[in-house]
Amino acid sequence: MANAHDQLLADVRAYRAAGERLVKGVIELNAMNTAALEDLERGMSLTESVELRDSATWSRRISKLLDEFESCRRATRSSATAVLMEEGKNVTGVGRVFGVSHQLASRFARGPKDDETQGDRLQDQPEKTD
Repeated sequence: MANAHDQLLADVRAYRAAGERLVKGVIELNAMNTAALEDLERGMSLTESVELRDSATWSRRISKLLDEFESCRRATRSSATAVLMEEGKNVTGVGRVFGVSHQLASRFARGPKDDETQGDRLQDQPEKTD
């Protein structure tokens, strides 16, 4: 298994690559949205434009790219935390480096899987109503 520094380098490379794919996807999505806007401005129905531009596929593609980017971000944050802790930082020190609370830094230290599970739990909570 790779040491913490090697893992950080691999995670940053993956994060950068995911960012590049996301940027490319957003640029392509923007071009499609520009074309769709022109359709609507010319009087095309929304149904026809959505079908012509295949917006459902675009939505799924962007969601996948965003998920990949977020997963890489979490992995990088976790591996950076491991390196910082090897360098002598405690959880409070890690929080200071990232500018986050002790609780969030502690989640970083537990790793990206724990972070994703926490995110799922937060999403599953019912929304508050006024």
